[in-house]
Amino acid sequence: MPWELPRDQSDRLRLAKGYPFIAPQTSYLFVDGRSEDFAKVTEYGIKLSDRKPVIAHGSNRAPEQLARKFVRHPSGQDPIPLTTIWLHDHDVVYSAHVARYGSVAAELVYCPGTSVQVFLTWLTEEQLCRMHDTELPGGNYSYGHIQCKWEPAENRDLPADPNRLAVYRSSFGAFNYQGHPLALSAIPARNRQYEALGQEAVLKLVHEDHGVDEDLDGAILKSIETPQYRSKVVEAVRKQSLDVFHPSYSISR
Repeated sequence: MPWELPRDQSDRLRLAKGYPFIAPQTSYLFVDGRSEDFAKVTEYGIKLSDRKPVIAHGSNRAPEQLARKFVRHPSGQDPIPLTTIWLHDHDVVYSAHVARYGSVAAELVYCPGTSVQVFLTWLTEEQLCRMHDTELPGGNYSYGHIQCKWEPAENRDLPADPNRLAVYRSSFGAFNYQGHPLALSAIPARNRQYEALGQEAVLKLVHEDHGVDEDLDGAILKSIETPQYRSKVVEAVRKQSLDVFHPSYSISR
């Protein structure tokens, strides 16, 4: 297990409903479980050009989630810079997957005409290996690269390939909402074409067909604590999933 779930049920509910978790509105430096001013990159002697930029479009953009993955892990001793960018012709939607901590996770999809605000996490080789450890086991995600157009959300010169970025994508497509993907309302976007909802509203949609629509908290806890129930929910979500083919995505080994 890549990181331990909270034991208290109220903390589990907060975790499940909180996805994709609160992130700063601007670039920042993740240091030992907290966010600090991005200007401290210079103070720590960090060169972005020495690191791998990876798109963070879901929970990996939030200090809270990075803390779960990197605090107390050896690679977490190095700070992680995160920079905001506008990724053109893309949007962030809900995936056809319910995570082990009860949330419906995010997926990055090709969407001509829409620009979405995401982060780049600038990772060392050790941090990228750690991120792989938290994302790839179980086959829920793949890691690869997309050809894309993007621009910094702030006036920064970022040493990243202007046409190609690394990203984790879902192996199971997008959550099907009335025949269309459903965007994450927590992620800013311009010219958004899909309807957008928050996590709790999506969880109601996920669980309502399993006889527990009047007790959402109970259903969430059941999905976390009862593997058989979660498997049933995940199977139903995936059976109705949308294939969100990306024209340029290529899996990297």
